[in-house]
Amino acid sequence: MGCLVPIAGGLLLAALAVAVLASLRLPFRDAAIAVALLFVLGAIVAAIIASRRVPAAPVPKPMPSVLIHPRVAAGAPADLPARDLALASRVFGERDRAEADLRKARADAQLTDEERYVSPGDRSTWYHGPEDLPRLERTADDAERRSHDVARRLGIVLDADRP
Repeated sequence: MGCLVPIAGGLLLAALAVAVLASLRLPFRDAAIAVALLFVLGAIVAAIIASRRVPAAPVPKPMPSVLIHPRVAAGAPADLPARDLALASRVFGERDRAEADLRKARADAQLTDEERYVSPGDRSTWYHGPEDLPRLERTADDAERRSHDVARRLGIVLDADRP
């Protein structure tokens, strides 16, 4: 709304007041005071009317495009809201990434230091060190636990839960 609507309402009422007061032949000082008061009154009334106007319905923001995890798609109830589908898919994706990192770390832990050597500046190859294994195991366990918690809370049936 801004301040343009009240100013426009005040100017409109002031213009009408000038036209009416010119025909009444009031002294200039009295006419100026009357026009100023009517301008303020018009601005206040216009602001009140404009503020009570019913706002247009907000435009709903579309959900971002999200790939649905296959385990979520297979076990989710049909009436699960899109927001919950996206949450579950994100959690299961995090679990898959944590498991992949853990598998790579276990394979990398079997390598010798010579096999793990990467020349300086080479960013195309990287290895997990044996010291990374406990942290990645905790991350994978947490991700697995969280995915089961989210699935249970949202009513998603996992393969292990099927009869």
